[in-house]
Amino acid sequence: MKLRLIIFFAHGLGWLSRITRRGSGVMLTGRMILKLQPNAAKILSRKRRVVLVSGTNGKTTSTALIDAAIKTSHQTVTNFTGANLFAGIATALSQNNSATVAVLEVDEMVIPWAIKQTSPELVVLLNLGRDQLDRLSEVRVVAQKWKEALVGLPKKAVILADADDPFVVWASQHWKRVIWFSSGSLGHLDASTCPECGEVLWWSEKGDDFSCACGFARPQPDWKFTRDTLKGPKKEKVKVVSGIPGKAAISNSARAVVASTFFDIELDDAADAIARISSVDGRFGKVVIGPTRFRLLLSKNPASWKETLATSAEGPASVLLVVNANTQDGKDTSWLWDVDFSPLSGRRVIVTGDRRTDVSARLNVAGIGHVVSENELAASKIFGSVDADIIASYTAFHRLAKLVKR
Repeated sequence: MKLRLIIFFAHGLGWLSRITRRGSGVMLTGRMILKLQPNAAKILSRKRRVVLVSGTNGKTTSTALIDAAIKTSHQTVTNFTGANLFAGIATALSQNNSATVAVLEVDEMVIPWAIKQTSPELVVLLNLGRDQLDRLSEVRVVAQKWKEALVGLPKKAVILADADDPFVVWASQHWKRVIWFSSGSLGHLDASTCPECGEVLWWSEKGDDFSCACGFARPQPDWKFTRDTLKGPKKEKVKVVSGIPGKAAISNSARAVVASTFFDIELDDAADAIARISSVDGRFGKVVIGPTRFRLLLSKNPASWKETLATSAEGPASVLLVVNANTQDGKDTSWLWDVDFSPLSGRRVIVTGDRRTDVSARLNVAGIGHVVSENELAASKIFGSVDADIIASYTAFHRLAKLVKR
């Protein structure tokens, strides 16, 4: 069967899935395409310039920001729903035959397959940290898989890599065309030992530099983002503003501007397009539940909880934590003990979700006053008519994000 017919058939199944409310149809479409044509991603990538975006945290947001910038001059396809496994990538590539650029979010463990299938022009590597260990490998294992996969890149491919992350540096350092980006990230929750030799890694007192006696060290960045200004290797300079709150978001925005330069996008044009993005796939979207006006935030591992709690601390006084432990969340909730919940001190905190008892126990140990609630609606009746944040784990977030998108 010709690929065009396969795509038509698969998208028809996806449409049926949507109208019968069984799902978005994205995964069904992609699975059917790959079942009938296993090399579909390779075929659909041949006449496109491909960007792959991967990392433990920030993939969906960074992909959307890079896509927004490149769209100012090129037609693009992207997996904007965050469907970053094999099927989601196939679905994205099967859309808009006129698109000359594909901006693809890729799960960390899918990077080897994505490189072989799409022959990317640019690979954007954000970070590597602990995720759910019952689903994913230990950080060093993921870094090793990246290192091995990057050897298979096309000769002219460029890696845009985070100079502040030891694991990303280690995985990328031997590729001949690496552009190093720094946003001044301080320290790393998981990098106490050197990825190269295993000895204790030296970190500067400020946490903005690292090195090891074996010679492994933080590279000098080509592009550096400080406060609100991005500076490049040829004295480029542009002010970056993020429509999405938080330090991580502004860092992702600056990195997206750098990525857009590979497609001859003017810095100011890229920065303007990126600044207009205020919500990505429900992140930081608004939803009203009962009498309470909520802002929705996603957290899924210790590093993302650190960033999200810091961002939320600058927001409303009331916050609802929703934690599940389904397959996509990671069934092991021991990571709760690696999170510093002190930013919740002095705030009005309610806890719900399937694992609300686990969260409650952790907050009790941290001395954070809180109330346990059966669900979001019950929590809203306690909060009343106020503005509040919902910080939700993966499955809870995507359920609530459907309300935002309505």
